Amino acid sequence: MCLITRIEKVCKEKGYTIMKLEKESGLSNGQIGKWKTQKPSYDKVASVANTLNVSLDWLITGKETEDLTQDERKLVDLYRSTNDIGQPLTMKHAEDIQQALPRGPGKGAGIIRFQDWVKNRN
Repeated sequence: MCLITRIEKVCKEKGYTIMKLEKESGLSNGQIGKWKTQKPSYDKVASVANTLNVSLDWLITGKETEDLTQDERKLVDLYRSTNDIGQPLTMKHAEDIQQALPRGPGKGAGIIRFQDWVKNRN
């Protein structure tokens, strides 16, 4: 399956037309169709992947990163579906949680500290 075929497949699954996808991705009308004969730029393909909420790897190669758990994929999908304002906030929040919770044995104490941390943040 080629790039265009994968784009068309996801558009169909998500109820998009190519024209709607181009508009929401900031591309000119008919630009995706030109990719059948012209090599697209990275930033345009990345924009399409972001709009469709699929990985750039999958869109280009048809292969997804296999080493992610279902929960990790969900986090990635949530991050990708967030806008430019929400993505840095999502990252900051994840980093704050990581710092608040200990790793390894004794995780229960970390949960109590995390709850205190949440109370103190508000």
